Amino acid sequence: MIDLIVGAKGSGKTPLMLKEIENEARKENSNIVFIEHGRRLDHVVPHSIRLIDITEYPVRGYAELIAFLAGLNAKDYDITHIYIDSVFKVVGDDDPQHLVTFVKNLAAFAPKVDSNITIAVSCDPDEIPVEIKQFMRDIE
Repeated sequence: MIDLIVGAKGSGKTPLMLKEIENEARKENSNIVFIEHGRRLDHVVPHSIRLIDITEYPVRGYAELIAFLAGLNAKDYDITHIYIDSVFKVVGDDDPQHLVTFVKNLAAFAPKVDSNITIAVSCDPDEIPVEIKQFMRDIE
């Protein structure tokens, strides 16, 4: 399952994901990965969560990010949830139209590895291309 949390900067996307992570971490057999840009959340994310600062890896662009996620799942085949905070910062591309291929590829990838993938997207929900609006979640 792919889930896009879309909203303007400061609208509460990251706190929403952190709350979900805490709830998921309490479940037995959860194996959660949280990807961020920079080390902003070290003190907030529970220690049971694998926190990845993407700046420590040579990942730039959507194609490299999906390859990175595939590599994570190849090594650790029982990942239940992947959270990506501020995807535009992670990939270095803030054009919502470029997100379309990435999300479609993830929609095909996620069921194969049996993972839920939640992505925070900082933009106006009206800017999300129609092809991927079905994955959007209302953050209200």
